Amino acid sequence: MTTCSMLPSRRTARLARLLPATLMAATLAIAPAWAQSADDEAPAQAPSATEEAQAGASPQASSAEATGGDSPSSAKQDAASDSAPKTSEAVVDVPSVVQGSPEPIEPPPTRELRLVLDWYPSPQHAALLIAQAHGELKRRGVSLTIITPADPSVPAKLVAAGRADLAVGREPQLHMLIDKGLPLVRVATLIDTPLSSLIVREDSDITDITDLAGKTLGYAFQDSINPTLATMLNHHGMTLNDVTVEKIDFAMVRALAEKSVDALIGAPRNVIPALLGQEGLPTRRFLPEEHGLPLHDGLVLIANRDHLSAKRDDIDHLLAALEEATNWMINHPDQAWQLLVKQEPSLDSDANQQAWQASLRRMSPSPAQLNVSRYATFETFLKKKAFIDEATPIKRLAVDPSSS
Repeated sequence: MTTCSMLPSRRTARLARLLPATLMAATLAIAPAWAQSADDEAPAQAPSATEEAQAGASPQASSAEATGGDSPSSAKQDAASDSAPKTSEAVVDVPSVVQGSPEPIEPPPTRELRLVLDWYPSPQHAALLIAQAHGELKRRGVSLTIITPADPSVPAKLVAAGRADLAVGREPQLHMLIDKGLPLVRVATLIDTPLSSLIVREDSDITDITDLAGKTLGYAFQDSINPTLATMLNHHGMTLNDVTVEKIDFAMVRALAEKSVDALIGAPRNVIPALLGQEGLPTRRFLPEEHGLPLHDGLVLIANRDHLSAKRDDIDHLLAALEEATNWMINHPDQAWQLLVKQEPSLDSDANQQAWQASLRRMSPSPAQLNVSRYATFETFLKKKAFIDEATPIKRLAVDPSSS
């Protein structure tokens, strides 16, 4: 009985000793599968020191250490902990200013203007040409298109018709056209002394205005006849009936050189004598302001009065550029001449260089500035001499756009 009763106890003791070993063997048998699964899910990169410190403080990490770090759940947690700091670092490292597309830089507004010259390009237009070449117009945001007319009588009429923004003209012309009803107004002065002249060959028999009786005079501009020539003749007791006039447009030099006319009226005194001298033809000249015509602006910019309010800002910027360019020319005449002929190669001649010197000293340093009394005096003269029907108020004749 004693032996029999001990057999179950021995079996039980043996089983108790074998059970831990069996369980351990099973654990060792399946551990590689867990390890492989954890290796597949864990990132290849080793955890950082910060991550290790965080893991040491977490309960999940302690559990993983107890099982040798092979738990699938611990591997997934490691992977999650690996990815979380990376996301956080990306947010911290990326500056906020580059998270969106940069705002485009808007270019300054371009102010486009179309201007018609009174003549082919010459030194008297230097303020316009230099302002283009030297960069004053560009700095002011002005895009200026300069047009040479086929007919010198049409520039102001194109402005009146709205086909151009500005025209180069003369003060006497402006008064006469406004009296005819054209909606024009002076906005700037390029040359503030008279330019028109009466020119004859030095070898002619015309030594006095009275010698013009029976002669033929060539002209390009209508205002050269009325009021200029008419006033000069009247000043010496003559009328237009005592002479013959012939429209020759741009052919002034050739007409006088070939003797197809006896004199030129309205010829720019700063240019034509130099061009004729280049042809070996010396000249004499008579100045209108010395023969009865009041002082006036020799070269002006004319705008459409009805369109002025819409174009005022553009014209203001143009005039500011012209003032800067004119003062630069006066300060640096030699550099200005070189830049002028580079901009307009047709001017590169000894005659035009001579004309440049004659033109430079006449240029208005402040083109926008208006001599109100001069315009009032000229308008009164024209009315008194019956060249115009009605006197026009000064504010409708001429303005300073920057002060209006």
